[in-house]
Amino acid sequence: MVKKIVIDTDPGVDDSLAIFVALNSPELEVLGLTTIFGNAVTTTCTENALRLLEIAERIDVPVIEGANVPLNGDFRGAASFVHGDNGQGNAALSSPVTKPLDVDAVTFLKEIIETNPNEITLVPVGPLTNIANLLTIHEGIDSKIKEIVLMGGNAQSPGNATPTAEANILNDPEAADIVFSAQCEITMVGLDVTNNVFMNEEQVVTLGSFDNDKSKHIGKINPFYFDFLKDFFQDNGMPVHDSSAITYLVHPEYFETLSYPIKVETKGISRGKTWMGMGISDNEEGLGERLKPWENRRKVNICIGVDSQKVISFITERISS
Repeated sequence: MVKKIVIDTDPGVDDSLAIFVALNSPELEVLGLTTIFGNAVTTTCTENALRLLEIAERIDVPVIEGANVPLNGDFRGAASFVHGDNGQGNAALSSPVTKPLDVDAVTFLKEIIETNPNEITLVPVGPLTNIANLLTIHEGIDSKIKEIVLMGGNAQSPGNATPTAEANILNDPEAADIVFSAQCEITMVGLDVTNNVFMNEEQVVTLGSFDNDKSKHIGKINPFYFDFLKDFFQDNGMPVHDSSAITYLVHPEYFETLSYPIKVETKGISRGKTWMGMGISDNEEGLGERLKPWENRRKVNICIGVDSQKVISFITERISS
């Protein structure tokens, strides 16, 4: 059965690849791209989303602009040192000719979920502000969401934005904590697996070598991103973050998961850390004081293992046509 998805995104070089992979997957029906700050400011991310759909010849997919700032405080700032000033590796690109829908992201998400109750999978691959706003403004709508499959967090591995936190979660920890309290199925595709889906330079070059516009675009924008990550990891390759979440939608069997509730730290030096509530029983009776923060939270499918070469092969195959 084809999965109906909405991708909440901050394109972003890695988002661009993920969007192209999703659009090239017949198992997925992309119903919209909602945009968020993160890799760039929201307006730039909206332009990039429009541009990517034009390149893919999929302007039938709507783009809807989302929040400009986190729930509590100012945006930490664009990751231009990773993704370039334009979020697309500083590649020289023409402006999009299409426009976003004249509606806010939360309204769009509410309407599409209510039109397709228990059929929509939300796929946030950036900060979780839009999804948190949806859940708080429209209380109870989580009962109509089929599932949330997000790229973000780190259960057992170090962070990449700080020693304890992954970048998407750190950009709005308060929003992330709200999302992890949602009463629907949630899967966290975080650094525990995405850092292990590590493409070597030859595999990265291959992504941009196919005779189609999507692959050619990836070939233009990847070098800046690759160079940063090669230096960051001190290895001649790069991890594959957002496209791993798309792969999970189609091939969950490539991943190993644990099942625990998640609480997000919002204060101190571990701000943004996604903590597992280990030891909570299925009936949650007799919780000790040490487990109170996770009380009444559903268990999350936390990806902690991956067949990395199968994921890389899937991504490469989907970008080849």
